[in-house]
Amino acid sequence: MNCREDDSVCRRVLWRAGSAGALWLAGMVLAACAFAQAATTMAPTQQRGILKVGLYKNFAPFSDNGKGADVDIAEALAARLGLKLSALWFDADENMEDDLRNMVWKGHYLGYGPADVMIHVPIDREYMAKNDKVSFFAPYHRERYGIARNLERIPTLETLAALEGKQVGVEGDTLGATVLLAADGGRYRETLKFYKTAAEAVAALKAGELAAVLAQQGELEGGLAGDARFPIEPVPAPPLHSRQWPLGLAVKAQNAVLATALQQAMNELLAEGAIGRIMARHGVAHRRP
Repeated sequence: MNCREDDSVCRRVLWRAGSAGALWLAGMVLAACAFAQAATTMAPTQQRGILKVGLYKNFAPFSDNGKGADVDIAEALAARLGLKLSALWFDADENMEDDLRNMVWKGHYLGYGPADVMIHVPIDREYMAKNDKVSFFAPYHRERYGIARNLERIPTLETLAALEGKQVGVEGDTLGATVLLAADGGRYRETLKFYKTAAEAVAALKAGELAAVLAQQGELEGGLAGDARFPIEPVPAPPLHSRQWPLGLAVKAQNAVLATALQQAMNELLAEGAIGRIMARHGVAHRRP
């Protein structure tokens, strides 16, 4: 009996089994329904023996050139499900909605994707409500913005005024870039330098080409590896100073059983401290969501 395709059969049997003497039968029917649904939902993944995970390209230290914290986490999740990881690498599109469409619920119009699950997805209640084709779950890390500065060129950073007249790097088309462009009447605009990725900006900072870099803190931590010459601090600007967001997983809304299995696997990895160890291997301070 396929309870996903004909759950009315399950309901009819349960109704007839309403007496106290038939509670055992009701329980058996419920178990059969759950088993049938799980088998049907997981079947394509189990038959392939792999878990296809959507991973961003050029996103060090999380996923870049086949390695990174998210890659290791994806491998650990697949192993918990008895599957092998198959990475589906993709370039970030114009916005997250495009990424979710291409990697989670529809696939790219060129025939690439979707994956079984996408990793490094923001878990935000309002955002989730706007994307009903996707199920968001299993938060595993908390991200925020930070500024890494050359200690010799910017000894203190109590306000953004310390950046005036100094070359500051940002990744283009990000919230951080938008905030700095508009901050204090645009007084930092002329010395702002844009890079394709935060990793490129960090490389320029280490090479002495910049006085500071504003980026997501995990990217700064991974790129600077605790170098004392470049302390990382919160951004002294209200739009970014306290802004933080959990990161998790996303699957197609109909794949509830796969989501449940992945949530359980992530819970175990977090409880065992495995996520923290993975982050540490890639230079990122694990911030639990």
